[in-house]
Amino acid sequence: MALDFISPHIPLSLIAGLTFYPALFGTLRRQRWVRDFLPPKADQQKYYHLCNKMVASTHSTIMTITGIYLLSTVDWTKNDISTYKTQITPFLVGLELGYLTQDTVFEFYQRAAFGVGSNLILFHHVAVILGSAYYLYALTLTNPGPYFIGMLSLMNMSTPILHFRWALQSKGRTFFNSRLKRFVDTALLVTYFWCRIFGNWWMGYAIGAKLGVAWYEAPWLIGKKFTITTTTMFFMNVVWWAILAKQWVKSVRVFYFSKEPSSSSSPAAKVLLKKKE
Repeated sequence: MALDFISPHIPLSLIAGLTFYPALFGTLRRQRWVRDFLPPKADQQKYYHLCNKMVASTHSTIMTITGIYLLSTVDWTKNDISTYKTQITPFLVGLELGYLTQDTVFEFYQRAAFGVGSNLILFHHVAVILGSAYYLYALTLTNPGPYFIGMLSLMNMSTPILHFRWALQSKGRTFFNSRLKRFVDTALLVTYFWCRIFGNWWMGYAIGAKLGVAWYEAPWLIGKKFTITTTTMFFMNVVWWAILAKQWVKSVRVFYFSKEPSSSSSPAAKVLLKKKE
């Protein structure tokens, strides 16, 4: 335990997240191939955003792989879902807290330097930071909840697809008018639903099966600290998924079912047709 914690509530992964990810960001910003990826006319904010998304995808991949390892290596028929102790659990929470803290700082920097930013993303980051900090302070030594942390870590699975889509969109209009965009959008929609909504429901199902109750009764039997976290995450993810689903329906409808403007169409329609070609 002493090798993995600086103090009873501060895992080394927290320090690693606060140092590794900013260092990775700085390294990416100096790489020529990163600049060459975007169109020549891309501004500094685009380069900044691309590097930030590459860091986010790296973090999400680490969290997903480690979460899968945690969930697949523990025999949950013999070990309690919410109290089984493992070193991987505080590692995941510390790394997530370290990443989100530095990413929140970057979000404020982006607002100051470029005048852009997302209030929804900022709210999400602050909420998860507070939840992770509370976890490390209050639960690390007494109730690590590895099954919950493992399942929550899998929510990162959709993030690389989301950022890959952004990177392709940044390449230009060709991607917007391609079947590849519809494929990537569909992959994102399905993956997001599976890892962030179905996965959240599955936690309730697994707990219910362990306790011999229905899945919708389980949240009331596992303590407020888990119920509040999972319920809040669930509703936030449903809202995000609904936005993605609305965008997906519109994209598919326009691409596959909209008719081409005829030659006798209005001038505006002709301009639209010319741009599409």
